[in-house]
Amino acid sequence: MLIKVRTMSVWVAVGVVLLLIAVPAMGQRIAIFVQAAAQVPAQDLQLLQAYAEQHGTLITGTYVCSTGEIMQAQRTTNTYMGDNLSVEGVRRLANALNADHIVIFRIVRWEDQISFQPARSLLILGATSLANNSLKLLLSPIGILIGLQKEATVALFATVFNPDGSIAFTTSVIATDQPFLSIITASPLAAAKHAIDDALYQLTVAL
Repeated sequence: MLIKVRTMSVWVAVGVVLLLIAVPAMGQRIAIFVQAAAQVPAQDLQLLQAYAEQHGTLITGTYVCSTGEIMQAQRTTNTYMGDNLSVEGVRRLANALNADHIVIFRIVRWEDQISFQPARSLLILGATSLANNSLKLLLSPIGILIGLQKEATVALFATVFNPDGSIAFTTSVIATDQPFLSIITASPLAAAKHAIDDALYQLTVAL
């Protein structure tokens, strides 16, 4: 009996996984393009394209065309996603991809800023008893490191096109990344991922 129950549980789990994979495929199809109007490293832009495709499926529940499908569609139609894309270009790509929507994430801000906050050094180090000791700690390498703070900021515009080339939805998102010990770990790439997720959630609600 125990063996039968375990076997049934395994098949139920497999069925759930297959259902999760099949449901997006039976729904709408969207194509996502990640572009940069700011100075974004090429490698980071490629990572964000893959990230947007993966999270597009997870968040929206739709089928997101793969990078290979997009490249093939661009070659077939001789239509490439540049700074400007005509209505006819959107129509050709949507038709080639059999997509219900074309989504463009255009990164317009990609930066990080470093600042120094003396109060933070004193607070974290707990050096509040004696002024002289506090000054020594503040000027020490550890005190300076803790007082340094980096904030990574990314802004993007999201535009969703219908297959006929008309605009279905637009939004703008600004995201920051400022974790603990941000001088070491803060990254515009992490902020961009937050911005893409936020835009995808808005897109899901709007459409």
